[in-house]
Amino acid sequence: MFPSPFVTKLGTNYCPPDEELAEIQTLLVEPGLRLKRLDDEIAGMRKAIDELLEERECLGSYMEAHRALTSPIRRLPLDIIEEIFLACIPTHRNCVMSAEEAPVILGRICSSWRAISFSTPRLWSRLHIVEPTRPYELDSSLFDAKVAQRLETTTAWLRRAGECLLSISLEGRFDDGFHPESPDLLTTAAFLHALVPFASRWQNIHLAAPPSAFGALAILSDKDVPWLKSLKIVQRPEHPDASYRWGPSSIFNGSNLSRFSISGDNFNPLELPLRWNQLTDLSIIGPTRGLGDTQTVTVVLRVLSGCPELRTFKGLLRDNFEDIVDSTIKCPFLHTINLTSAGAPLYTSGRLFCHLSLPGLRHFKFRGQGPEPHGASSESLALILASSLAPSTSLECIDLDSHAFSKASLNNLLGGLPPAIRSLHITDISHSWRPLGEDPFDNDILEAFIPSPDRPSPHCPALQELILIHCRMLSDETLLRFIESRMSGSCSVLQRIDVRFNREIQVDILPSLEPFIAAGLRANVRYIPPAIPQFSPWVGLVDAPHGPWISPHVYTVF
Repeated sequence: MFPSPFVTKLGTNYCPPDEELAEIQTLLVEPGLRLKRLDDEIAGMRKAIDELLEERECLGSYMEAHRALTSPIRRLPLDIIEEIFLACIPTHRNCVMSAEEAPVILGRICSSWRAISFSTPRLWSRLHIVEPTRPYELDSSLFDAKVAQRLETTTAWLRRAGECLLSISLEGRFDDGFHPESPDLLTTAAFLHALVPFASRWQNIHLAAPPSAFGALAILSDKDVPWLKSLKIVQRPEHPDASYRWGPSSIFNGSNLSRFSISGDNFNPLELPLRWNQLTDLSIIGPTRGLGDTQTVTVVLRVLSGCPELRTFKGLLRDNFEDIVDSTIKCPFLHTINLTSAGAPLYTSGRLFCHLSLPGLRHFKFRGQGPEPHGASSESLALILASSLAPSTSLECIDLDSHAFSKASLNNLLGGLPPAIRSLHITDISHSWRPLGEDPFDNDILEAFIPSPDRPSPHCPALQELILIHCRMLSDETLLRFIESRMSGSCSVLQRIDVRFNREIQVDILPSLEPFIAAGLRANVRYIPPAIPQFSPWVGLVDAPHGPWISPHVYTVF
């Protein structure tokens, strides 16, 4: 370093007088020359390093190119590569027309992989098709081009599947308007027409479209779909008078069809040309308008009487309070029922179950709303429903929402359930229309699950899993007391607890749960309070910041 008489002034706000400026300039001459020599040396070294780096990069590229030839994946047998490709396919849904996932992305890696993917039919045996959404400009050339492209892709995709059986889902455009010459209706029909040439290989088919569009499938008979095993029809909203009536030899009558689902407003269940006696899974949701009482207790009983092989049933149930023939329908293999009752839910579901014999029932899911018949006690109706379920000794899973219940009727149903119940799932949605304090599920209901000297036989003594959604009247202390009683006592040991409170945390029960979690209890307790009122002075502005006054806090206890 060079000496300087200004050392004490460096780094300060000192302003030198004019006579010192010349002295400072003289001091900087020799350091400046030395600095230039150092810059020249550094530049030379950098040039040498750059030359070395360039040579190294060339050598590295040479070696990597040759090493790539020895890569193990190049020597994998074709059948192994095909299995790896197949493992990339989604297992929970059909494949989409996207280069972001298999099988499309596999053909974007190299020409060799493209050839392998195109020559592997099983990669292309599953397809999800989405009808493009028409923009406001009905004559949009962009929309027409997109439709043409997607139709072409659909045909090319399914041709690559060779002779493989096909799983196809079509998501037609949702439109609550209707015109007989609607271009959107014609577009949906075009996609259905594109699927017709491959009908002989249909296996699992899911079609969502306006009812009238299904006329595109009119040329198909049961003989054209010999491998069809699963069929799901979702009828999009349309004009109430618009419908398509399936003929007796339509695809509904396929010789191998065993899983069937239909929803919408334009059908009568008893007129569906199905081979009812071979169905194992059945879902009938609707109609909700236009066809009157077509899914009453009587109709559902007639449907179930024709399905001796049924394993699962999902249905929308209503009642016209007509007399029912005093008979019992046996469903020996039916193990899952998912029931939604529109009007008089406890009365209607009780009437249904009173005429069913369900020795193998394991899972019952129940949703309902609406007042019970005039003069009927919901508490008594709940007991009737519970007594109808009691003979199903294999019943182990109950899934309810509280909309159909009062506090007393919910307690009666839970108290009358078979003792083998192992899983209970209750969604408390009643807070949207009941005053605070009148929610059916509260501390008193859960107390009935806690064994005590005064209650030696609590509700559901074999319970291992409890899921409660949207609770607001249940206290943290009562929940903890329930968990403690079921983790050590005469009842079955609790294995899972999942509670989502619709309020803020009141008592932190996590420290008390930790020993049980360490012992194997799967615990998930969340607190989601109602949204905080808006007090932001930025409301209504495009650049309004997002803060704690907009999003509610979520507290999670694991």
